[in-house]
Amino acid sequence: MPFAGPLGQRRPLGVVGGMGSFATAKFLESLARKRRAEKDQDHIPYVALSLPDITDRSQAISEGSDAPLQRILERAHWLEQAGCGAIAIPCNTAHFWVGEIKQALSVALIDVTEITAKVICGRRDAAARELRLILLGTNATMQHSLYPQTNEKCFGEKFACCRAEFQREAVQIIADVKSGNAVEARPKLKQLVDQIRPFAPDAIILGCSELSAISDGLVDDDDIVIQSAFLLTPVLPGGKRKTSS
Repeated sequence: MPFAGPLGQRRPLGVVGGMGSFATAKFLESLARKRRAEKDQDHIPYVALSLPDITDRSQAISEGSDAPLQRILERAHWLEQAGCGAIAIPCNTAHFWVGEIKQALSVALIDVTEITAKVICGRRDAAARELRLILLGTNATMQHSLYPQTNEKCFGEKFACCRAEFQREAVQIIADVKSGNAVEARPKLKQLVDQIRPFAPDAIILGCSELSAISDGLVDDDDIVIQSAFLLTPVLPGGKRKTSS
C-alpha cells in the first residue's frame, strides 16, 4: 500500500464487504484487534463498502454464472477511485475469480487464499502437499480447490464415508451465521471440529468468512487455521508480524 493519497498520509485499505455483513463486521473487528495499536492514529486506515446485494457466490459458480464478479468489481473500482491503496475481500468463495479481479485493478488485491496457504506451510514448516489438511467451507470453495487440499484416501475409509456429512454440516453452519444465528452456530462448529479431530489432520482450514467469524473458542488451537482475511495485519504497512490466529 503506497503511503500518499487524497485521503491522508497513508492510503487506506479498501474492504469489499457484505458477503456476508456479519463476516465483514467481524473482519473489521479483527483488523482493529490484531493491530495492537497504542492510540487511534496507529490503526490501519480503511474504507469499507458493504452492499450485500451480491448474488450468492457458491450458487452462481455452480450455475456457471459470473454475476457476483461484476458486482464485486463495481465495488472494488469504487474503492480504488476513492483513493484506497489495496483491496481486501473477506469472502473466500469470491476468490474463485481472484485472477479476473487482480487483472481489473490498478492496486493490489490481497489474496486471502494465498496468504492462508503461506500461514499453513509456515506454521508446520512444510509444503502444503506434504501435510494432511481438511478444508471446511462453501460447496464451491470445496469443489474448486480454493485452498490446498489433501487426497482424502490418507484419512481412511471412515473419513470418506463421513466427508459428505461433514460438508453438509459446514454449509448449514455457514447458513446459520448468515441468517443471524451465530450464537447457535458456534457450538455446532466446535462439535464439527471435534468430530474431525480423531482423523488427526495437520490442520483444519476454516475456509469461509462465516466460519472464521465464529471461531472465537478455537482460534488458539494449533490445528485450526482461520481463513486469512482475518490475518491480514502481517501484510499491511507497520503491522505486527503474527501468523497465528
